[in-house]
Amino acid sequence: MRKWTLLFLMAGLALPLFAADQVTVAELENTVEKAHRKPDAHVARQLDQLELTERLSTVRQTGLNAEMPGEGARLALIALADRSAFLALPAAEIPATAAPDSAAQDALFAKTDLYARETLARLPDFFASQQTIQFSDRPSKDSHLTGADSSSQKLHLVAETSATVHFLGGKEEIEPGRTETKSLRTDGRQLTVQGVFGPLLRVVLKDALASHPVWSHWEQGTAGPIAVFRYDVPEDKSHYVLAESSITAYRGEIGLDPASGAILRLTLIAVPHPDSPVARGDLLVEYGPVEIGGNSYICPLRSVAISLARGVDLLHDVYKFPQANKPTFQFELNDVVYSQYHLFHAEMRVLP
Repeated sequence: MRKWTLLFLMAGLALPLFAADQVTVAELENTVEKAHRKPDAHVARQLDQLELTERLSTVRQTGLNAEMPGEGARLALIALADRSAFLALPAAEIPATAAPDSAAQDALFAKTDLYARETLARLPDFFASQQTIQFSDRPSKDSHLTGADSSSQKLHLVAETSATVHFLGGKEEIEPGRTETKSLRTDGRQLTVQGVFGPLLRVVLKDALASHPVWSHWEQGTAGPIAVFRYDVPEDKSHYVLAESSITAYRGEIGLDPASGAILRLTLIAVPHPDSPVARGDLLVEYGPVEIGGNSYICPLRSVAISLARGVDLLHDVYKFPQANKPTFQFELNDVVYSQYHLFHAEMRVLP
């Protein structure tokens, strides 16, 4: 089987080293409530100092977003929520519904297998808008003015970009937008993820279903319940290539629509080799119904990519010299929203 590359292109990537106050989702909501009518910069600084111990769901994030006083606080909330995307939901948000029995689980996986083989194969040619917000703890352009040390950099905005995704004949192509809304990068490099419109689902489904996923819990989605299973794919069964390196083991959760078997939420958490330049490579994709050409299809709505990696050391990595200095790891985060789906078709006019 062809080994699809779910590609993370990284600029050397760094776990924020600043101290953060750990809070629950309820405590975050209380903090936002107390900050009502405070200046945007004040709220943004407060949110920058927090780290969630639970996942902030899309529904609760939407509610908090409406309380943000400005753009700075809104961006700080996005970064805070995205860093929690791979954590467990608060216990109060897990429905008490009984787990499906083994027969019901097998029937659901059969629906999902059918969905992957038939429904995904019938996706039409389309194009969609891709809006990306990029965060990093890489030193910003003005860090030399403040005298900030790179080892103490907080997560900050580095770019906002737009692009058009073309899905033609089952292949995904990204066309960069004509203009970049904002860029504060110092090197022009960026974290990029490919494959969320088709290859990702096919590869993960083949790997995950073969690894015998186990029941985890129910979640309440925006349109109904979601059945969540955990999977663990060992390296010898994996088709996941991380950052153009070797095949990598990975694990995660897969959230299914119990009625149709469609995939509504998918996480991939890489398990890199100890000597890999990539220490962390996590990906979340949320799917939902969109209208394309008058018909409804399940397509990506948003994604979150997180990476922690070090830059390439030519002497050590290529020529195998002893490493002179302790490697510097950098953290990068992409928040991507997909929208404005349109049917792609050609028009032909016959002229006399």
